[in-house]
Amino acid sequence: MALFTDGPINDAGDLQRYEGDILNVAAAEHIDLGAKLRLAQQDLGNELVLFLLRRSSSLDAGRDTGLGFRRAQELCDVVVSEPMRQWHVHKTLAMIYQDAYNNQLNERYQGKWKEYEQLAKASKSTYFQIGVGLAADPVPKGPLPALTSVTGPGTGATYYVAGTWVNAGDQEGTPSEFAEITTTDGQQLTATVGSAPPNVTGWNVYVGLSPTTVTLQNQSPLAPGSEWIMTSGPNPGAGLPGGQKPSWFVVDHRTIERG
Repeated sequence: MALFTDGPINDAGDLQRYEGDILNVAAAEHIDLGAKLRLAQQDLGNELVLFLLRRSSSLDAGRDTGLGFRRAQELCDVVVSEPMRQWHVHKTLAMIYQDAYNNQLNERYQGKWKEYEQLAKASKSTYFQIGVGLAADPVPKGPLPALTSVTGPGTGATYYVAGTWVNAGDQEGTPSEFAEITTTDGQQLTATVGSAPPNVTGWNVYVGLSPTTVTLQNQSPLAPGSEWIMTSGPNPGAGLPGGQKPSWFVVDHRTIERG
């Protein structure tokens, strides 16, 4: 699962799965879907911060979760869940149809606005009842690898490469976007990444001949700053990870352990 701070919770395609005509509505009413997605996520973020601050204590279940800790963490340890995604979609669609109604005073748009406003309230309530998932040692989204090639016994091909960060507990964050490179015969693919976050102890590299066939290439996490060279392959390995799972959930004034 991604962290709240990894990037957009949903995209235009997710909105379209809920509301098939939303792209046409946005085009007709000159509404920037990306902007609405960001604004809705900001609103969710504000509500999450308030929720967590109100439920912070000096010591909760043996963990430092006081106000100072929460203010420092902000939202970097909040794990995105399916109930959160649903809340975000409903919130975004309500904002879009509100804008569309204000543009045209169209009753159909007003109906959609009110419908999604009620759905957003319901999905928000469901989300907070299930709980806000938090990661004990949050690992941010992986680094986009820098790709080059060196002379070697390689076969020319187009490669898709993603990276992930790994912490001391061997937990992986969500993968980066794909970097792409085309090599020729007699070249070997190489990949490097930039500076690692403070709690990161290594990184993993995933390579494939298409975005759907990308697999893990290194047997153990690579040291931050080290270069990876493909000597053969891409080799079979684990597929792209889905990111960290919550270490615990905050529900009302209680902490519920995962599992």
